[in-house]
Amino acid sequence: MRLALGTVQFGLAYGIAGRGEAVPASEARAILEDAASRGLRTLDTAADYGDIETRLAGLAAGLPLEVVSKVPAIPSELAPGDAAAFAVRMAERSRERLGPLLRGLMVHRSGDLTGARGDAVWPALADWARADGIRLGASCYDPSDADDLARRHGIALTQVPGNAFDQRIADAAAHAPLRGVEVHLRSAFLQGLLLMSQDEAKRRLPAAASALERWHADCARRGTPPLQAALAIVKSFSLVSHVVVGVDSLAQWTAIADAWEQALPCPAPDLACARPEVIDPRLWSTNP
Repeated sequence: MRLALGTVQFGLAYGIAGRGEAVPASEARAILEDAASRGLRTLDTAADYGDIETRLAGLAAGLPLEVVSKVPAIPSELAPGDAAAFAVRMAERSRERLGPLLRGLMVHRSGDLTGARGDAVWPALADWARADGIRLGASCYDPSDADDLARRHGIALTQVPGNAFDQRIADAAAHAPLRGVEVHLRSAFLQGLLLMSQDEAKRRLPAAASALERWHADCARRGTPPLQAALAIVKSFSLVSHVVVGVDSLAQWTAIADAWEQALPCPAPDLACARPEVIDPRLWSTNP
């Protein structure tokens, strides 16, 4: 299992605990240089992350990095054939922007690979990707959706959420179709919620109060800082090949990279929370 670096914060303000603005280009370059020097090789981006897909090749110039990007959500009004053509156009645009750095591509909305639309979109994208050996898959909100796509289309790559509260991907036996699929994990810190002080996190997301109490009590019992504890838990998810982390500064990146080296895999099933309003940021109603 390896770290991968998410670039959404390089393109726009992001996350419940974000800095409120995109990371400046000079600092983004410093982060990429340090990450590459530590052996990180994979960047995660998307056409929807502000303007970063257009700038990333320049920021990463000369560094031994590869990029996984995403096809934007396909307009719902398009018929299957037009949807397939749209997906290929967006894939080609990503390749034009990223050049040889592009080594993986995911459909950003996994539902675009289901039904009659999926039966048209997938083979069109697969034909496009095959010529350059680009790994193809889908970003999913639920690991069971990735299971279905692995069975239906044989995806090679997926991204799913997972962290101390959202442990759906932890059960390898329940996700047998993902064996052999390159699984990237996002939301290891639940958009920074797990790294805030308990009082601040509760204020930001009151629905998570009881889960946060268990989390901080467990960190205290283990004598482990929340950053290292959060990484230790996701390191125990055996199906995962890459953990995608996003950062707002060079100092934040180096802290995460150092904690990653120190963290040993540590299962913590008692911390899992099944409440969607806690584990799915799309449903959050947060306080400023």
